[in-house]
Amino acid sequence: MDLTYTDEQRLLISSVRGMAGRYRDPPVAQRRSYSYYAENFDSELEDAGFFDAATTPGMGLLEAVLVTEEVCGATGAVEVGASALVRPNLMPGLARPIALVSDVRKAVRFLPQARSALVLLNDEVAVLNMSDHPVAAVDSIFAYPYGRFVRSPDLSRAPRLAGDAARKLLQWWRVSIAAECAGLMRNAVDFTVQYVKERQVFGHPLGVFQAIQHRLAQCHQVAVGLHYITMRAAWSASPIDANLASCYAQQHTQKLVFDLHQFNGGMGVTNEHKLHFWTYRIRALQGEAGGQDGSAKTVARASWIDPNPLPQDERLRAIRRQDSVSSAAVESNAS
Repeated sequence: MDLTYTDEQRLLISSVRGMAGRYRDPPVAQRRSYSYYAENFDSELEDAGFFDAATTPGMGLLEAVLVTEEVCGATGAVEVGASALVRPNLMPGLARPIALVSDVRKAVRFLPQARSALVLLNDEVAVLNMSDHPVAAVDSIFAYPYGRFVRSPDLSRAPRLAGDAARKLLQWWRVSIAAECAGLMRNAVDFTVQYVKERQVFGHPLGVFQAIQHRLAQCHQVAVGLHYITMRAAWSASPIDANLASCYAQQHTQKLVFDLHQFNGGMGVTNEHKLHFWTYRIRALQGEAGGQDGSAKTVARASWIDPNPLPQDERLRAIRRQDSVSSAAVESNAS
């Protein structure tokens, strides 16, 4: 297995990470805010073509995952997952920022900034031009800008994407959530590692205590593991891998966020510390992913359940026949 980045991928990571680094400290007016949209960062990424990494010659969906993860280093929110990963698989050229909507009655991430919205229906996807739909901003502690439709949109008049569009939207929505979580987790861990190196307790940095080192190592393992699972989901384009990445991200969120807040002296729980810009977003994405049980059950059904099961009486007869064959083989070997 070759896990080494190519020269082009390393250059891509360095470029986006350098841009995100300029937006790692929030503006003075936003230092105590729960969320703000980094419009200048968004414009820089747009002008440089990073949102189109998946469709750029010589690049693809792996590079789109890398861009998504690196953008998450900024404290300001930027709509990246839907543009970099969902759009090229569903509707290339769709005007961004893009809001992904599962229920038009609920508050939706990035809806106030969105120029387009993709609404997941049962077996279709409705496409909305947001200039026709007024939005009211919704206050939230979850470090993303949220909004709600002022009037419920008439989806019967909206253009539809049929075929397997609904399945594709759900699949790549989960990959984008996993990619954002991976980037947020890595940045939250890096921030905490730096903090425990500097924070003095009993005349020593916090980071010298082995218990803290072990738990931070576990947090690092979760972030790196999610990165590779998400890269596999982008490479394979498999719905099973997409659900595995989503399930893994949700499974480890609670402990990782708890540990990082604790090692920052609880300051990450409030908005006086930059940590909340990453950890609260992880929590928001955990809810948006729909729950780890749903993802796990989807993986289980796709992996192990026979799509053409035998009736119960035939299944029992098949089990008895197999048992008889096994017993005969054991007796033969014994003799």
